[in-house]
Amino acid sequence: MKLDWKTRRCAPAILGVAAAAALPGPSRPATAQLRMENLTASMGIATEMYGSRDFSAITVPQIDSTESAFAGVGDMGMRGTLIVLATPERSLRCAVNGGMRQFVTSGFKLRNYAPRDLSGRVQCDYGQQFGGGSLTIRPTVDARHIADRPPLPIYLPPGFSSGSMAVRYDRPFRPTFHGYGQVSGEIRDFARPEVLPALDLLDRQELAAELGAVKHFPGAPNTYDRSEIAAFGAYRYLAYPKQGLGLLRRDNALQIGGRITLNQLETRGFQLELTGSGIRSRSNSRRVEYNAATLDTELVFDLGESNQIRLTGSWKAKRYITPQQALVPGEEADNSTSVAARITRFLDNGVRAALQGGWTRAETNVSGAYYERFSISFTLAVTPWP
Repeated sequence: MKLDWKTRRCAPAILGVAAAAALPGPSRPATAQLRMENLTASMGIATEMYGSRDFSAITVPQIDSTESAFAGVGDMGMRGTLIVLATPERSLRCAVNGGMRQFVTSGFKLRNYAPRDLSGRVQCDYGQQFGGGSLTIRPTVDARHIADRPPLPIYLPPGFSSGSMAVRYDRPFRPTFHGYGQVSGEIRDFARPEVLPALDLLDRQELAAELGAVKHFPGAPNTYDRSEIAAFGAYRYLAYPKQGLGLLRRDNALQIGGRITLNQLETRGFQLELTGSGIRSRSNSRRVEYNAATLDTELVFDLGESNQIRLTGSWKAKRYITPQQALVPGEEADNSTSVAARITRFLDNGVRAALQGGWTRAETNVSGAYYERFSISFTLAVTPWP
C-alpha cells in the first residue's frame, strides 16, 4: 500500500521512539525482548441490505443511486502486536492491523459494482515511568483505499492516508484515583475519487489537547473485577487547507464527556461500558458551525466458559447553526443510530467463531435524507498463540 508524502511525515517520529527505547536507562534484568503477541488471522462472509424511503433528492447528483441495494461481502484480515521492549520501567510495542473487504453488489440501475476496501494501520506505544507517573508516546500511520466506489445507498468510509502523534501523561494521586493529560496532532489526506471529488476538500490538519480524571472502584477480592467513572474535556483545532478562498477554514471545537465502566465478568459474568460527550464547534466559516452529541454503549455477557454475547449501540446527533444541503456521510453528516449483537464461541486451539447481526440508520450526503443498512455476518478467527 502506497502512502503519500503527508503520511510519511510520521516515519521520523516512529524512528525517534525506537531510538528513545535504546537510550541508557535504569538497570534491569536481561530478558528476551523481541516477540509477537496475539497474532490473529480472520476470515468472514456477510450479507448487507441497503435502502431508503427518501432517496428522491439523491438521484440528482448521482444518477446511478437506487432506493435499495444488496451486497455480499468477503473479508480477511491479520493483526498482531510486536513487543520490542518490556520492562517495569520502559516498554515499546507496535500493533499492526491490515485487511481487505471485497464486495459484490446488485440493485443499481446502470451497472453493479465490485468495490474493494483495503486498510492498514501501524501504531506504536512507547511507555516510560516518569515523575511518579507514566509517559506514553504514540505515533500512528493509517491508510484506507477504496476501489470502484459505489454510489448511495451503499456507503463505504472515504479512503485516506494519515499520520498522527500523541503524547500522554498519567499520574496517580490516590490508589483509586488518577488524572491524565494528552496532546496530539494529525495530518489526514482524503482520496479524491472521480465520482466524489468533494472528498478532497476534507483534507485536514489537527491539533488537540485533552485533560481527564478517572476514579476506580475495586471489585470483589482476588478478582480482576473493578468499576470506573471517568470525565474528560478536550480542545481541538482543525485547519482545512483546501477549503476557503483567501481565508482558509479554521475550526475550534470544545468537547466534554464522561465514561462509566462496570466490569463484573468474574463474579457476575457481565461488563457494561457507557460513554457520552457533547461537542461545540465554531469556525471562521459560519457554514460549518455545529453542536453535536454522542452516546455509545457496550454490554458483554459471558455464557459459561465457551460462549459470549456482545451488544453494542451508538447514537450521534449533529445540528448545524446554518443548515447545509450538501454533506459527506461519516465526516460531515453524523446523524446516525446503530445497534449490533454478536455471539462468539471460543473453540480449541485459539479458534473463535462469531455470528453478528446489525442495523444502522445514517444521514446521507443530502441533509435530512437517511439510508438504512441491515447486515448479518459470520467470522472465523485463529490466534495460534497468545
